[in-house]
Amino acid sequence: MRVVTVVILLFFCKAAELRKASPGGSRSRMNHGRAGGSRRGSNPVKRYAPGLPCEVYTYLHEKYLDCQERKLVYVLPDWPQDLLHMLLARNKIRILKNKMFSKFKRLKSLDLQQNEISKIESEAFFGLNKLTTLLLQHNQIKVLTEEVFIFTPLLSYLRLYDNPWHCTCEMETLISMLQIPRNRNLGNYAKCERPQDLKNKKLRQIKSEQLCNEEEREQLDPKPQVSGRPPVIKPEVDSTLCYNYVFPIQTLDCKRKELKKVPNNIPPDIVKLDLSYNKINQLRPKEFEDVHELKKLNLSSNGIEFIDPGPMR
Repeated sequence: MRVVTVVILLFFCKAAELRKASPGGSRSRMNHGRAGGSRRGSNPVKRYAPGLPCEVYTYLHEKYLDCQERKLVYVLPDWPQDLLHMLLARNKIRILKNKMFSKFKRLKSLDLQQNEISKIESEAFFGLNKLTTLLLQHNQIKVLTEEVFIFTPLLSYLRLYDNPWHCTCEMETLISMLQIPRNRNLGNYAKCERPQDLKNKKLRQIKSEQLCNEEEREQLDPKPQVSGRPPVIKPEVDSTLCYNYVFPIQTLDCKRKELKKVPNNIPPDIVKLDLSYNKINQLRPKEFEDVHELKKLNLSSNGIEFIDPGPMR
């Protein structure tokens, strides 16, 4: 009887131990599960958001795309369509194809200076009926017609200088457009490269009869037989050596151009002029007389030795 009683007591003790162990084990498993879940949840989720290769920013409530010096040869399809200003200077663009910018219908300014543009198709600026500023200087354009600008009725600021213009009969419509009085800010300082008898003459000063007398010109300026492009010799103090920027303010950047004098032909609407890090050692009388809007002038690091009392008047 005693043996049976002992066995029964041992059975109940074992059952009690099992009941105590079971909840603890369950809690342990639950805690372990929560800990494991916590570790898994703490790992950051990696998301790839493809970004533009260019900088998009807003300045004075207007949207800009800065895609300068990116070695671009064409317009990228993922650029925002609501841009107001597009900076594409110093790239490798060679041809402006038809409707190349047509989806940017709000565009107000387009900077294409210092590319390698040699051809502009007739509908390249299709859809840009709000464009007011177009910079095409420092390219390789030889011939252009007025037809190209039909789609830009609000265009009021156009830069064409430092292109090797071939002033032939094909250029007659463009030159006539530039000479209309209301277009005083279109094509300033652009000069003929060929033919020889019109070399360095401003497009705005050429008469139509000078363009279309090709037979006489052929005798005076026969086509060279050698291949290759002759080197372009730029005048030492011509403002076309400098870079012209329109936004946010009218700026002429002549920094580090090895200039020995203040450039001539500075656009009269320039607000900021940077002539730093050149070799200008004196300022002559009335240097900036015609730059009526000039407010910021940087002449640092030139080694200026003499300033005439009159240059700032």
